[in-house]
Amino acid sequence: MKLGTFMMPLHPPSRPPWETLAEDREAILLADRLGFCEAYVGEHTTDLAENVTSCLMFLASLAHDTKQIVLGSGTLNLPQWPGRWQCSTTC
Repeated sequence: MKLGTFMMPLHPPSRPPWETLAEDREAILLADRLGFCEAYVGEHTTDLAENVTSCLMFLASLAHDTKQIVLGSGTLNLPQWPGRWQCSTTC
C-alpha cells in the first residue's frame, strides 16, 4: 500500500506564522522520511488559522529538502490569481 497525505494546515490564530509554517514544513519532511509517496497542501488567503497563502510557494520551499515524496497543490484559489500566472506556475 502506498501512503499519501493532504494537509489542511490549521493552527490557532494566536500562534506566530513563522512557527506554524516551520511545523507544517517539518510534517512533510517527516512524511518523506517515513516513505509517504505523495503530499498535497491546501491554501487560504484570508484565514488566520490556515496561513499557507500560496501552496505552490510553500511546496517550492520543500523541493530541495525532500528525497522521494511527490509534492502537489491540494487547492488553488482560482479567483485570487490571474489565469496566466496559474498556467505558468503549474504547467
